[in-house]
Amino acid sequence: MIYESFILGIVCLVHAINGVPTPIVLWHGMGDSCCNPLSMGSVKRLFEREISGVYVRSLEIGNSVAQDTENGFFMNCNKQVELVCQKLRNDTRLHNGYHAVGFSQGGQFLRAVAQTCPFPPMKNLISIGGQ
Repeated sequence: MIYESFILGIVCLVHAINGVPTPIVLWHGMGDSCCNPLSMGSVKRLFEREISGVYVRSLEIGNSVAQDTENGFFMNCNKQVELVCQKLRNDTRLHNGYHAVGFSQGGQFLRAVAQTCPFPPMKNLISIGGQ
């Protein structure tokens, strides 16, 4: 399965600090949502299954799956990046850094996060189908 090959590559990047693996932040592409069980939800579960004890944060832009999907099309990209920076700063489990994985538009926007949000530190950015 393509996801399993992908996960093996990510597992090589995730190293443990005091026995705890570095957290992973996921950002979906346009037309998807953070929690769709057939897409990002399955990616999140795969990371959690393959990397024991890892914290995975799948980003939701809005207050529901429907809002998250709509915002991917209609919310200003700078506003989305600003909201994500705030979410990441407020997530205490990310304060020692995280690995970012973006799919399509999510990869592009995570690049903006890497360039504009120094805290918490992004250790690695993997962009799948993005620029």
